[in-house]
Amino acid sequence: MMAEGLGREDQRREVTSRCTRASTTERSIPRGGSGRHVGMLPRVTTPGEHRFLVDGVIPVLKVHHEPRPEPAVVVLHGLGASTEVQLPELSSLADAGLVAAAIDAPHHGRRRDAWLDELEKLAGGAAHLRFLELLQEAIPEVSRVIDHLQREGHHPVGLLGISLGAFTALGVARADARVACTVSILGSPDWRPLTGEPDEAMVELMRAAPVFAPEATARAPLLLMNAGRDTVVPPDASRAFAHRLTGTHPVEYVEFPESDHLMRPGDWTELWARALRFLRRHLASR
Repeated sequence: MMAEGLGREDQRREVTSRCTRASTTERSIPRGGSGRHVGMLPRVTTPGEHRFLVDGVIPVLKVHHEPRPEPAVVVLHGLGASTEVQLPELSSLADAGLVAAAIDAPHHGRRRDAWLDELEKLAGGAAHLRFLELLQEAIPEVSRVIDHLQREGHHPVGLLGISLGAFTALGVARADARVACTVSILGSPDWRPLTGEPDEAMVELMRAAPVFAPEATARAPLLLMNAGRDTVVPPDASRAFAHRLTGTHPVEYVEFPESDHLMRPGDWTELWARALRFLRRHLASR
């Protein structure tokens, strides 16, 4: 995974294609009173949006209908994006009967600073090291948000991450046994750089990679979805990880062979529908 490439691709996919993704999401998962969900009554209200800080520092955007459901999904965005970009997806999660709690990653969204601009100036190993350091910041923050959600009475709590957010979600799934299920979209359990050999600093940070603790990462249901033509986050590591665990752990793997990191609209629609079904099956039915 090349961090500099991931940054450019995530910003292009998460920001400039927002209108396309929102429209495809809305077509496949109706919002408001415009349609019917499979197995659900049609929604006639718009979900509420609630913005607050966890521990005074972690920005969270929480989206849900009233009465507030107990099951919750922590949603983690891509590199260079923010919680606000994910509003169509957050609303669809709320319409599916879940609480969506999206986090602005460190140095992103409401706490954006010079970090992303500095990353753009880096390349190769230096950029990848900076990416690994970001994961080390982000992973424990997600557990703090889970603490907050559980204090509010939310149970069970699952994870959904996109690209950078998927790397983070898999890291949290490995480290935090409270996670009830995880959806990884365009991420990888393997934190090695795409090219070159990792230096000592990288090797130390990569010890926390999910690939080195597959049983812990997949202790709860896990759905990995990747794009077959993705050169930013190639699907090979996720595919191999799922194959290794199939039959012994609750792991599912789906690959979209014609998409790259900027997924085709039709593939994104199918991917998101699969994610919703998975989350409802493992959270809302408990």
